[in-house]
Amino acid sequence: MSAWYAHDYQPDLSFEYVDNHCDIKHDFSSYPLECKPSSSIGRSSVFSSTTDDSSHVKSGRSTAECDIKPDVIEISTEKAPRECVVCFQPTSCYHYDVPACTGCKTFFRRCLVTNREYKCQYGGHCDITQGQDCKGCRFERCIISGMNAAAIQYPKTVDGKKIVEKVKVLKRKIIEDNKPVVSKMLPAFSQTKERQEIDFLLYLEAKQRRLRESTYNPQQLFRTSLRDLLQKSSELSLADKYEKPSEWPMNQQAITERIKKGKEEIKRSGKYFVGCDLILTIEVAKILPAFNFLTLDDQEALMRHVVVVNMVLTQSFYSYLQHLDVIIYPNGVVPVKMDEIFGRVPMQVKIETHTRSVQSLSRTSITAEQFVLLKAIIYCHPACDNLSSEGREIITKYHERYSGILLRHLQDEYGNQAGASKYGSLICLIEAYFHFAEKSKQIHLMHKINRKCMNHSCMTLVEECMQ
Repeated sequence: MSAWYAHDYQPDLSFEYVDNHCDIKHDFSSYPLECKPSSSIGRSSVFSSTTDDSSHVKSGRSTAECDIKPDVIEISTEKAPRECVVCFQPTSCYHYDVPACTGCKTFFRRCLVTNREYKCQYGGHCDITQGQDCKGCRFERCIISGMNAAAIQYPKTVDGKKIVEKVKVLKRKIIEDNKPVVSKMLPAFSQTKERQEIDFLLYLEAKQRRLRESTYNPQQLFRTSLRDLLQKSSELSLADKYEKPSEWPMNQQAITERIKKGKEEIKRSGKYFVGCDLILTIEVAKILPAFNFLTLDDQEALMRHVVVVNMVLTQSFYSYLQHLDVIIYPNGVVPVKMDEIFGRVPMQVKIETHTRSVQSLSRTSITAEQFVLLKAIIYCHPACDNLSSEGREIITKYHERYSGILLRHLQDEYGNQAGASKYGSLICLIEAYFHFAEKSKQIHLMHKINRKCMNHSCMTLVEECMQ
């Protein structure tokens, strides 16, 4: 979840899980009033305050009333916790940076020190908060709750650094695989509020990726206007309802064979990834805390400014993860090769854009954490012509906030000097991807010209975003 607890930190966090939006309903009782997103702004928000104070947050409030303080991140430890974040048993202590009972503390340490690995026999669906005894689920809850492996004192015979790195990889894998514990616990209390924000961004990314790489095909939304889509509930709530097609990714021979069967076969089995990726990029934005402080006009203006940028960045990142040097879709289709298969003259601008956008990420060796923070910075890009002054001030503060989190994350990872250098190289990517976005719009326009007979009235959303 968004981690602006600020001022009086109250460790007794409570979370409810519901079916709308992203399956999460937050208790904002520990937020200061000025940092609570408005439930009245754009019905797409997954944030819903469970306190009466939320009624004071109105759409279009001035930034004087909605003062988001980016520097307020310290945790007050004056109040003792009430329950363990892992098993919900009573506790008044912090262990390994989270409210935890002695039993869970001892269990987590023993698992790491002895290098024991437990696997749930029931697919991760055990509820240990109700007394079910499953060591596999308990260990995963310890990790997702934010227990800090680096805070453990290891015996001299144990390589603590290796264990800490192993836990980082395991946590990332649990989130990316979208295991049941993720939907049960994320967002949850974590080591620090900044780490919590990174985990929340990773959680949203896992939802987006699952839909992107599944049979989810939102063709009915292509006719929707951007403004109307912004007011709908988030599509990310559907992530667990779709599966990845067994034949994905297809090899080039299978793709060529389908093309030879004719356009109807392509239409029946195909998925328009540009339209789908645009929609999913918007769906993530609708859930970000910053977005929910904006008026609908500002939301629309900001999306027109950044949606294609983050779409290209997302397509490039998942192609980079496959160790390729060109954009590839989840079904195995390489867009720059389609012109050759269809017997069309290749567009040089398309080839350059689809290769350079991936190669830019390869040069920086970007990680998942760095990628989601870079996307968040772009989502909050304040250099948008049509933002109101109030909206620009809000977005600027969040832009600075995510930038600061990225810098500190890199310095923690690589050291102060190397981290600052890495930060500079990542920030330079922003201008590059705005350039790639403009090239993508040119490519779209050229496709329109070359396909005059195509009915563009059924692609309202895509046309708006590509203007």
